[in-house]
Amino acid sequence: MNINEFTAYAAEEVLKCLPEEMRNSVSVKTAEVTKINDQIMHGLAFHKGDEPAPTFYLDDLFEIYQHGGDPKELFLGLVDTYVDCYAYAEEGNEEIPVPAEIPDLSYQGIRKKLSVRLLGAEYNKKFLEKVPYRNVGNGYVLVSEIQIKASDDGMFSTVITNAMAEEYHYDMDCVFDTALENAWRTNAASFVRAEEVMNEDDICDEAESCWVLSTSRQRFGAAALFYPGTQAMIADVLNEDYIAIPSSLHEFIIVRKSVVADPNHLRKLVKEANRIIVRPEDVLSDNILYYCKDRQSISVL
Repeated sequence: MNINEFTAYAAEEVLKCLPEEMRNSVSVKTAEVTKINDQIMHGLAFHKGDEPAPTFYLDDLFEIYQHGGDPKELFLGLVDTYVDCYAYAEEGNEEIPVPAEIPDLSYQGIRKKLSVRLLGAEYNKKFLEKVPYRNVGNGYVLVSEIQIKASDDGMFSTVITNAMAEEYHYDMDCVFDTALENAWRTNAASFVRAEEVMNEDDICDEAESCWVLSTSRQRFGAAALFYPGTQAMIADVLNEDYIAIPSSLHEFIIVRKSVVADPNHLRKLVKEANRIIVRPEDVLSDNILYYCKDRQSISVL
């Protein structure tokens, strides 16, 4: 059974596993979604009336199935997760969502919740067909996301799509400008020595010559390099030109230009890491960046 057959089988079996009182009001449809880095995810969308349809991805379950997992047990677990997402009152009463914020998606409703993610254009050709993006040069683009409170303990975020922008009449230039204005407040940049946060040093010859640029949340922290003022701030701290190595979607490794003896070797290391070490969903780009302090400009090394 391949992943598509597994997904179709799951749609049939999950419906049978739903509590009896929910079977007539819930429909389950297969979904194939292109995620960041053009990763294709396979899932099930649970539809109940006009409510937003939550999608549960099956790729991890399929991997467990391939290693001997019982599919029916896996589907029962999926149903339990879905049921836990909604608390149902007695028949005839309103359904009560689990603690989760259903946001006002008008521009005024999202204005203070906007943030950005940095992506490599080469790795996101299909994904970028369905989302608005801002080209920041050298093979990098920004997409805008809305940060939403999921519970008292955390946040989740959703990338703005072309469909959302059209439905809510977003001025995307305004959205990106606002997201970048928010950046330091909502998810501040973090710039620390590599030896403080890394256990091993795959790219830098000496730990003291490397820094890590990310954000306070660390998720999608590579975007911090394009926050207003960050590039010049790093040059002022180092007091010289520097190299920004795309470690993952979540961080750049920053190295003084003066310690990079062989740019070609560095490029080879980054390409090998992106193909062998970094998870496909976390790869940022093969393009290493060089910041010139005097010209206050950034370019591909």
